[in-house]
Amino acid sequence: MLQLLATGFFIGRLGIAPGTLGTLIGIPILYLVSFNLWTILATAGVLFALGLIASNEIIRITGEKDPDEVVIDEIVGYLMCFVFIEPTLKNYILAFLLFRFIDIVKPFPVNLFERIPGAYGVMMDDLVAGIMTSFILFLLIR
Repeated sequence: MLQLLATGFFIGRLGIAPGTLGTLIGIPILYLVSFNLWTILATAGVLFALGLIASNEIIRITGEKDPDEVVIDEIVGYLMCFVFIEPTLKNYILAFLLFRFIDIVKPFPVNLFERIPGAYGVMMDDLVAGIMTSFILFLLIR
């Protein structure tokens, strides 16, 4: 069950762009919970907590610091893209593109969170990348 959750229903194990595919899973989840900011934050919080447990299990099994197959972090990060902006179709696309860019490049301060050992490092860099994406889009859209 934990592997299923950590890998986004095994999407992360396809081996082709697991982070991008994981982020794509975040789109329908966001759509289902985008009633208001509180439902988005609650969902992200629950998935973050479950993601800590699930990604820790994958880390234990693989021995890797940040296994590529773990994509629950991208799902949580994508949800966090909507802290400061509305979940509209245009923003879904802009957030997806900018979040993936930030998640790949890992600019400051995202790179600091990536250095945290274990499951917290796996989860936190994407959470921060999502908040950063939301803030940048908020400034651009205003």
